[in-house]
Amino acid sequence: MSPALDASVTLPAWPSDGVIFKDVSETENVGGKGINVARWLALRGAQVSCGGLLGADNAVPFEQELASCGIRDVFLRVPGATRRNEMIVTPEGSFKLNRSAFPKLPADFDALKVIKDVKVIKDVKDLNSPNDLTDPDDLKDFTDHNDLNLPNDLNDLNDLNCLNSAPRVAILSGSLPPAVPKDFYAAAIRVLKARGWIVALDASGEALRLGVAAGPDLIKPNADECEALIGFVPKTPDDFRRATEALRAHAAHVIISDGGAGAWFDGEFVAAPQVDVLDTTSAGDTLLAEYCWRAFADAQERVPPVSAELGGSRSCATDVPPAGSAEPGGSRSCATDAAKWAVAAGSAAVTMPGSMPPPVELVEKLKENIK
Repeated sequence: MSPALDASVTLPAWPSDGVIFKDVSETENVGGKGINVARWLALRGAQVSCGGLLGADNAVPFEQELASCGIRDVFLRVPGATRRNEMIVTPEGSFKLNRSAFPKLPADFDALKVIKDVKVIKDVKDLNSPNDLTDPDDLKDFTDHNDLNLPNDLNDLNDLNCLNSAPRVAILSGSLPPAVPKDFYAAAIRVLKARGWIVALDASGEALRLGVAAGPDLIKPNADECEALIGFVPKTPDDFRRATEALRAHAAHVIISDGGAGAWFDGEFVAAPQVDVLDTTSAGDTLLAEYCWRAFADAQERVPPVSAELGGSRSCATDVPPAGSAEPGGSRSCATDAAKWAVAAGSAAVTMPGSMPPPVELVEKLKENIK
């Protein structure tokens, strides 16, 4: 939802008061959680569309990156520049500077109506009842924005049907700009679920809390974010299993990241392999993208990657179960394999500067060492 220019700045020492560094190396990549996820899926061969808010003042590098990766650009252009975030890396440790997205964008900015009007589905109260599913006519207010010079994709929610081949998967990720309502993800989840989409949510704060209540198919909080959802921070294996059980009351699948140790997938822990950590910016995004690619995409629906270098091993591709078959009582063999691939991809990502995607060959090598 909120893209960024992700910079990785390497300093020769931890900064002290008044110090001036001249020996500094820096890399800058187009990123943000949504773009990181979309880019990895595209490299894996998926047909991907990516959207959110994009500043008109510096849109060019984002447009070029999306085009080069074959990602369909459905970003809404807004006044101003897209933010720049920095990961500061030193031999003694690292820290990150994350800026708010479009802090000066007024809440009544006309183009934001196209986002806010997604809340016309607020009367959908029980998605388990077919009678309550949103009728396409209920979304008519979402389509009356042709004067905003938006991409056609954003002018009609019904066009979501053609963004990807079935099964359609929507990954809602990243922070919401201050001008966007905190319940935007929750509203979007209800719309997408009502239309038969599989929805994954990776957010934080109030957007996460409200989104979880809307019943996404998958959520990916970290341990600290669990506290706002279930009242405690899991620390022990029993804690993580208890947290998973509580969260599965709202989402069929729960991934809880446990930092550099690994991650919990529906209550099963997958340990991360040992790697040299450079930058953690896109680790969680790459993990989530790889998991969704493995767990939710039917093998026959996949699109061959652009080149052999970009295509990873397809050891699980011939028997990837349909979305939902990894739910309780269903087959878990490939879902477990998907979790291992996901951790391998996330671990490979931390070896790269900024949000630069890791080599697929490294992901394959790390996957071999995950038991």
